[in-house]
Amino acid sequence: MATNERTEEQAILDTKALRLRSLGFSYQAIADQMGVTKATAYNRCQRALAAIPAEAVDEHRRIEGARLDLLMEKAMEKALDPDNKSALFAIDRVLAIQDRRARLLGLDAPVKTEVITLDFIQAEIQRLEASLGEIDDSDSEAATN
Repeated sequence: MATNERTEEQAILDTKALRLRSLGFSYQAIADQMGVTKATAYNRCQRALAAIPAEAVDEHRRIEGARLDLLMEKAMEKALDPDNKSALFAIDRVLAIQDRRARLLGLDAPVKTEVITLDFIQAEIQRLEASLGEIDDSDSEAATN
């Protein structure tokens, strides 16, 4: 048997781990329930996910999208109702649904952050001061010539 093939027993255990994960269990809780390490619980879930055919994933996205459409319709009715005293809550739900849809469809690009330290700022100030000093020196030389 090839190393990437799972036995029936492994597939059952992987499926059980993924089912627990889909119910909201943490990897540690899955590990505790199944009597394995956290890493094993994670690996079981990943193997189960990898074994799902792409067509099934697309179908799941379609079904989830339809559910989100229904929820959005109800939330929008309440958010746009001028007599609704909890319209702000409904607006919050609309935004949450939109966020969920974006994550489901992979619409949000990863956020790139840049951290600037005080050392970097001080070094940049020194570099700029040195550049200004060179400019002042060349202006002085040009004036004397």
